[in-house]
Amino acid sequence: GAWELAQKHDRPFFLALGFGKPHPPWIVPKKYFDMFPLDSIQLPPHIANDLDDLPPAARNRAHDSDWVSVMNAGGEFAWKQVVQGYLASVAYVDAQIGIVLDALEKSPQRNNTIVVLLSDHGWHLGEKEHFGKDTLWEEATRAPLIWVAPGVTSPGSRCEATVEFVSIYPTLCDLAGLTKPNFLEGVSL
Repeated sequence: GAWELAQKHDRPFFLALGFGKPHPPWIVPKKYFDMFPLDSIQLPPHIANDLDDLPPAARNRAHDSDWVSVMNAGGEFAWKQVVQGYLASVAYVDAQIGIVLDALEKSPQRNNTIVVLLSDHGWHLGEKEHFGKDTLWEEATRAPLIWVAPGVTSPGSRCEATVEFVSIYPTLCDLAGLTKPNFLEGVSL
């Protein structure tokens, strides 16, 4: 992606980049693990018997086998290793995104490029005795959606409204001055 931004373009272009991290397996260079020493890891809140008020099917789904395996393998120490791996993977992908954004900042396109950064889902790190996604609790359903649109967004601005990813395409159409197809389900943000 960075090499594409360094080139001159006489027509608008679309560049999509996908990063596999922080998706497991959490294998990244050691320096990213070193940023989060195990003794500094703070575990997410955990309430004993938190799942007792759920119906059996929901409790079985939430209390997943990964949680049981990690806790049987080493309890809180193993749990901290899971959190460390996740944080290291997030730091790694953050550095990769930084490389692309630095290239954009140095490019001729820096003042006329729309940037959209999103993730497909959130991730449980032991909350509700669950590792991963596949729940309807906030940890799994909350995902970042960051927009930078020259002349539209302001640095540091924040929106607390709930939005759907089906609104990304209509919003991009509006920002780029393109006609939206009439079959779209989302609305422009």
